[in-house]
Amino acid sequence: MLNHVSVLVAEDQSFIALDLALAVEDAGGKVVGPAASCEEALTLLATGIVGAAILDVNLVDGDCSAVVEALVGLDVPFIVHTAVDLPPALETRFSGLVVQIKPCPATILVAQLEILLAEHRVGSIRAL
Repeated sequence: MLNHVSVLVAEDQSFIALDLALAVEDAGGKVVGPAASCEEALTLLATGIVGAAILDVNLVDGDCSAVVEALVGLDVPFIVHTAVDLPPALETRFSGLVVQIKPCPATILVAQLEILLAEHRVGSIRAL
């Protein structure tokens, strides 16, 4: 269960965004967005608390590199959900990204996000 974690959904295809949002809610999370553009996703990150994210690589205003950088800077776990290869600069700079290739059932993405969140919590406790 996501235990009320706020999850940013950044996806420009409305059907996929809705499917992801419903899966997040079904798992007990709170949906932030969905955002169809990088600009919208960055605005949501700046104005609210986001505990995790699911990002499409290509949004309406370009690739999600700026959003990835913001999430990494905020230490927010996330999954990249894509039907295309990662942009080379993104893949080189962030070699450990968790990537799921479309089509991937939303329930699988959410289950993987739950694992990332659990690992993130354990890592945060160890850092103390």
